[in-house]
Amino acid sequence: MKLTITGNVPSQKNRKIISINRATGKPFLRSAPSVKEWRAQAIPQLQQQFRGFVVTEYPIGVNIVVYYDNKRRHDLDNALGTVMDALTASGIIEDDDTSHIECITVQFGGHDKTNPRVEIYLDE
Repeated sequence: MKLTITGNVPSQKNRKIISINRATGKPFLRSAPSVKEWRAQAIPQLQQQFRGFVVTEYPIGVNIVVYYDNKRRHDLDNALGTVMDALTASGIIEDDDTSHIECITVQFGGHDKTNPRVEIYLDE
């Protein structure tokens, strides 16, 4: 099954903000607004495309192809974590641990200024 998320994938590892808990005064890390915005638009896209299907047989393989709109340096490892978290949060996969995912491949698909995206292929 093929799923597509439009837009550039942000790195949630490199986009953390230090905030202060108002009640305790202690610092904590939170995701940057750009990561939250991407996740907020990615999860409904995934759920809409996956409507009516259920992954029932685990473990599965996941192939991810990332297309960016610019030629800046991007880290595929960081994109992988963001995409896998979106798949889990959207309910498409139960978890991204080894009992559910047996193989993950991440590939850079190239530059597409008009349609940056992530293509996700689930292999049961």
